[in-house]
Amino acid sequence: MESRGEKRRWTMPLGVSLSVILGIGVGFWISGGTPARQSARLLRVSDHEVAPTGALATALALSEAFAQVARQVEPAVVHIETEAARTDRRSEDPFDFFFGPRGRPRRGTGSGVIVDPEGYILTNHHVIRGASTIRVKTFDGRTYTPEVIGVDPETDLAVIKISRNEPFPYARMGDSNKLRVGDWVLAIGSPFGLEQTVTAGIISAKDRVTDGENAPFQRFLQTDAAINPGNSGGPLVNLKGEVVGINTQISTSTGYFNGVGFALPSALAVEVYNHLVRRGRVARGYLGVYVKPVTPPIARMNGLKEPQGALIESVTDPESPAAQAGLQTGDIIVEIDGEPIRDSRDLTRRVASLEVGRTVRVKYIRDGREYVTNVKLGVRPSLADRGEEPRGRNEGPPPEKRPAGPPALGATLEPVTPHVAEVLKLGAVRGAVVGEIEEESFAESLGLMPGDVILSINRTEIRRPEDVTRIFEKLKSGDDVVMIVARATRGFGPNRSVLSGTVP
Repeated sequence: MESRGEKRRWTMPLGVSLSVILGIGVGFWISGGTPARQSARLLRVSDHEVAPTGALATALALSEAFAQVARQVEPAVVHIETEAARTDRRSEDPFDFFFGPRGRPRRGTGSGVIVDPEGYILTNHHVIRGASTIRVKTFDGRTYTPEVIGVDPETDLAVIKISRNEPFPYARMGDSNKLRVGDWVLAIGSPFGLEQTVTAGIISAKDRVTDGENAPFQRFLQTDAAINPGNSGGPLVNLKGEVVGINTQISTSTGYFNGVGFALPSALAVEVYNHLVRRGRVARGYLGVYVKPVTPPIARMNGLKEPQGALIESVTDPESPAAQAGLQTGDIIVEIDGEPIRDSRDLTRRVASLEVGRTVRVKYIRDGREYVTNVKLGVRPSLADRGEEPRGRNEGPPPEKRPAGPPALGATLEPVTPHVAEVLKLGAVRGAVVGEIEEESFAESLGLMPGDVILSINRTEIRRPEDVTRIFEKLKSGDDVVMIVARATRGFGPNRSVLSGTVP
């Protein structure tokens, strides 16, 4: 007995045979007895050269340029496969496409580009992050186990190396600073594991900033050349065959290409590569502060015409360069060595680009007055040094709740206990501990969290919950509120946060 699938396989050839027989009969009748196939012209590939002119010549020249770039660069592009023990938590990385049931090894793919004949490869850090096994497949089909030279989580770049007795084909690095919006570029890599895939597009924008902890270190080239999972780490090249970017991210609602891709510019990649090859890590300047944007209320309270500069949310520790220079929570850094600071990201990027050990002149605003201090920059701890542990609150038993609390704030407040003062290193038993926060309250809009300790409001020190009540009794709708709170964090020690808002 034939199965359904077997019947289907036989039915199709049969239908074709009947059509052929019927076609021959009709053709024979039309031609008066001569089979139709004897009068039909057979097709062949034309060897006639057409001399292109005008727009056709331009289009063919562009097509030839694409083909030449692909032939030139493809031999330097590698396919990377990784394997690691599976974790319980799936990565949120848009290109971290590992799969497999829990307990089995997880696997991932990506791309890279050989930039030195000795076998040095530039790729993304997220391509090899957490991998216990890395395999590199080159254009000629050979497979290698690479050595990891160094990684830089802040820029999401990494350098690995493969070895053999003869030089490897490699790609030349171009200058991304010379790129213009509208320039043609090609992306080469292994989207979905499809090796040596070439896509074309233009530079859609430059200096794009995306969300994330590493945003201060990443300003992307935006392109509409198709970039998909597996393209990560592969090169973005210009029509000279030069690498002008390392494909890294996409903006998408589906997980796949939606017309917006991002590549780290070659100027940054070259700088990071040289650090990693020489030292195995990137050394960046370090102030030792956590910063956040200056809000309109904070700007007004400090006499600034507009929100600009970087607000010091907290100093990392008493021995940090900033602490040694006298900087503290609530200060607004407005200049570094005479150069204006636009915002918190600008400060982080500017300081990180400076040489470790250099002394810089810092201008800052405190309580509406301008000050200057000199800071000797330290070495910024990298995410790799810190184990990539995210910042967060310490968990602990919730404080005893009380009904007392200023209605305008929308949170219950508790006295600070000696234990809390010791844990948060307050220096004294002072402040007001935030308990329960009402939904859609002013406290919620400020960003207060249960367990925060309010230390000051509008430059007035808070020693007990009643101080908060007295201050809020004097406030009215439209008044600015700038609040300094102590907030416990995991892995980074006690922290100070500056919260601001306007009374509704």
